[in-house]
Amino acid sequence: MTVYKALIVDDQKSVRSMIRRWIESDPNWKVVAEASNPFEARDRILETNPDVMTLDVHMPEMDGIEFLKKLLPQYPLPVIMFSSHTTEGASTTFEALEAGAFDFLAKPSGTPESLEETKADLLEKLNSAIGFNVQSNLIRNTTILKAKPKQESIISYKRKFILIGSSTGGTNAIRTVLSSFNENMPATLIVQHMPQNFTLLFAKRLKSELGLEIREAQNHELIQSGTVFIAPGDFHLTIQKIGTEYFTKLTKAEKQNGHRPSVDALFESAEALKIADQSVGAILTGMGGDGAKGLLKLKNSGCLTVGQNKDTSVVYGMPRVAFEMGAVGYQLPLDQIGEKIKALAQL
Repeated sequence: MTVYKALIVDDQKSVRSMIRRWIESDPNWKVVAEASNPFEARDRILETNPDVMTLDVHMPEMDGIEFLKKLLPQYPLPVIMFSSHTTEGASTTFEALEAGAFDFLAKPSGTPESLEETKADLLEKLNSAIGFNVQSNLIRNTTILKAKPKQESIISYKRKFILIGSSTGGTNAIRTVLSSFNENMPATLIVQHMPQNFTLLFAKRLKSELGLEIREAQNHELIQSGTVFIAPGDFHLTIQKIGTEYFTKLTKAEKQNGHRPSVDALFESAEALKIADQSVGAILTGMGGDGAKGLLKLKNSGCLTVGQNKDTSVVYGMPRVAFEMGAVGYQLPLDQIGEKIKALAQL
């Protein structure tokens, strides 16, 4: 049995001890070192050559982002960030993901349920991080388009809805896809697995960077072209029809596939309303299989579907399950998906 090595970096000894217990509850993992600051962490990396590192966003002596930017080009190992639920913590976390971090976890609130959920999420992310190509991810992140959308002649889109789901690696993948969009696109609904507070900031950052109308979805909003709706953390984003119009519907229904928001919840609501033949569906990088069943239902009902390929996925989980299930009509590299969605929306 292969035993993987983890390094824990956090300035609080009690937090390091908790993370150690979580990690070593999995017989496939061993904590080979701990560090209380980035300088200690650098030395421990050289001494122990860990497979994965957990890193607190806020560190003494050197900011965690600065540490990542200096570390990863020299020692490309997967890093899982621990972040607070605050707006500041969320903002720093996005910077970490852009700097090449593999993924992040929001620190638990302290309730038994939140502690167990965070432990399970950490172990899942640790195992998914094995084999993560940090250098390729750094290259992809530096080539993400930052420019505003180009002015284009008015395009007539026959499809009314674009439905997108993603998880690990999805924040940068979504940014890449949306960078190809214009202000006249069909209404776009996105589920990215992410906690509360993070989704609002994510929407604001995308809107600022891309110049599109992007917002965190609220309940009972009219779904109309030119608008991108991001599912809020801890709520399922679904679609409902009232009269001849379509509206967002947020629910606190039970988690699907372990997630709320769930990609399947969005996809299945569209299929139930019989708007699959008016839609384009896409599934991007992410752990697990959320969205695969819903995408297959959509495809079987006339939806044109796209999946991210293995080489450009941070984690080829969700797209792989969907592809192997036969739910993906077109499997493409990330940098081609935005333009493909635009082309399909015209059919």
